[in-house]
Amino acid sequence: MQENRNYYKKKIVLALFVITVIFGLQTLYSYYSAKISDPLQLLSAVLYGTIKLFLFVSPISAEEKSSIFYEFAKWMAPILTSAFIFTQISNILLHAKNMLLNRASMHHVLVFENTEMGETLIGNLMKERTPYKISLITKNFLDDRLKNKYEKKGIATYQIDFEHCDENEVRELFSALHIHHAKYIFFCSDNDLENYALYANVIKRIKPRRPITCYAHCSSNTVVGYMEELLSEERKREELLKKIDTVHFNQKDLTVRMLLAVPEVKESIYRSLEGVSGETNRVDTIEEAIKPAHILLFSVNELTLPLLKQLANDATVSLTRNPKISILAENASHKMQELLDLNAPEKEGLLRALDLECIDLGYEQRNLQNYLKELSREDSPSLVFLMQEDVVKSLKALNLIDRYFVNAPKLIRNVSNVDLSHVLPKTRETIKVFGDLSEIMCSEVLIRSSLDNRAKQFNDSYNKASGAAGMGEGCKWNELSYVKKNSSRQSATHAGIKEEIIKRVLAGKSEQEIRAYLSEKLEEFKKLQEAQRLGGDRAKEEFQQSFRSYLSENPLLDFLSRLEHKRWCNSYYAMNFRYGEKKDENLKTHPCLIEDWGEIIGKKFDICHPEYDLLSVFTLFRKEEEEL
Repeated sequence: MQENRNYYKKKIVLALFVITVIFGLQTLYSYYSAKISDPLQLLSAVLYGTIKLFLFVSPISAEEKSSIFYEFAKWMAPILTSAFIFTQISNILLHAKNMLLNRASMHHVLVFENTEMGETLIGNLMKERTPYKISLITKNFLDDRLKNKYEKKGIATYQIDFEHCDENEVRELFSALHIHHAKYIFFCSDNDLENYALYANVIKRIKPRRPITCYAHCSSNTVVGYMEELLSEERKREELLKKIDTVHFNQKDLTVRMLLAVPEVKESIYRSLEGVSGETNRVDTIEEAIKPAHILLFSVNELTLPLLKQLANDATVSLTRNPKISILAENASHKMQELLDLNAPEKEGLLRALDLECIDLGYEQRNLQNYLKELSREDSPSLVFLMQEDVVKSLKALNLIDRYFVNAPKLIRNVSNVDLSHVLPKTRETIKVFGDLSEIMCSEVLIRSSLDNRAKQFNDSYNKASGAAGMGEGCKWNELSYVKKNSSRQSATHAGIKEEIIKRVLAGKSEQEIRAYLSEKLEEFKKLQEAQRLGGDRAKEEFQQSFRSYLSENPLLDFLSRLEHKRWCNSYYAMNFRYGEKKDENLKTHPCLIEDWGEIIGKKFDICHPEYDLLSVFTLFRKEEEEL
């Protein structure tokens, strides 16, 4: 409604301006034509007199007789000029107000580039409960209408092209932004290299006074590597850059992240644990009670690989059996072969982390119906993803699936911008439609502060355990490599699975009692660590033996430690790592990519440190402010 008012207001102002000019020209022509005979001089006098009207000067004296049209033009022209001047002044004052409020805020967010992604992010952040103050910086020119629209919403706007400006302009911009005290910085250009250039221009000049998280839109792993290398090099020059944490994101990964955070999806994975109870209190009985998820995935496209890689982490519930993923598409086998061949490192890892099955549907809908009918008798799916870009094909498949698997959650992709609510089956409560950019460009999916806090908590506990074992303190969060940060985040994402297992095994205990139980076991573990630290080299063997006994006496902790190692292996497989004698993030090799737990707590103990897998268990059920 506000946009309509602005539109009609502009039309009215334009109409008044045109009428005023016409009346001014007409009446001044009539006035001067009686006194001036030279055509050129007459034209000059008429034009000059009309301009004077808008400069608060009447070209005709008050004593002269004039028409009603001239009187209208004489009054309207200065009014229009005043309105323009006051509008510009009000815009300047509005920008100054926004700039000052942003500088003073502890939740100041900077968004670089006015793309669709940036605009959507701004819109979503303004709806958040957190009182974000937003500044928009763009290389491209913002017209007055759009700039005024942002400023009225409290968003301070700036225009700068780092490649074509001098240091004084940049220094003035950074001072106005108060950039060294920002909370988040988003780089939202559609082009990876442009985001790299923006990131580089900021990183090379910023001296953060508080922890700042930078979110860079980037689809290329090569460009991600450039950004990580740049930050590492710049930190050698500027110590304060250790306060910078960089998160790389792209639309595909955010979409998958959003899908796997949907409550119905999480619940369907948790249903794999329905057989776990207080009676399954040994490692083998817990393992036997678990039934890994069976997930149907329709279509092979750009979302397939990111989804499979995330499922390798999030759907890991068993020590020996991987989640089963049935991929259904026309020529599914050929398409998956091409996809994995193009991404050769992922091929081996995904085949180790997931039980992949390709179903070639051919071109007849009957083939799908036969498959679903057979599946309903043997192995009903717990979850269905319909990922086709052609939403009509997805709807056809959905109607068939809904006949056989009514209760399985179904997620259907819709990139058509058409509301599907009127064509969905009656069982809508099990169906979620996704595909809109606004669903992922929000703090819950992109920023994920609670998840990051949990990941940081795990890293802190890891560092403390490392220090207690006499191995020295580990790196602080912002100094970790991209791989290690991602690993900690994946561990935090998987925490819900472990918490659900604990709740089922310790059935009847409240969350407070479970926390007390874990705290008690943590103290016992700390005593083992302390004995190792004080005992010197000889104590290492004693610690290993004591640790094995400790796990044997606590089968629930034993199972969860093994599950964490299995999940860790799967997440590293998904990051293209393979087994290697040396740990090398560039070559993507790691000596602990071993799934034999006996080897991990045996001859590989000193290399793989299984006690770190146990530490992830002690971070469960903890509030953000709690420390280990």
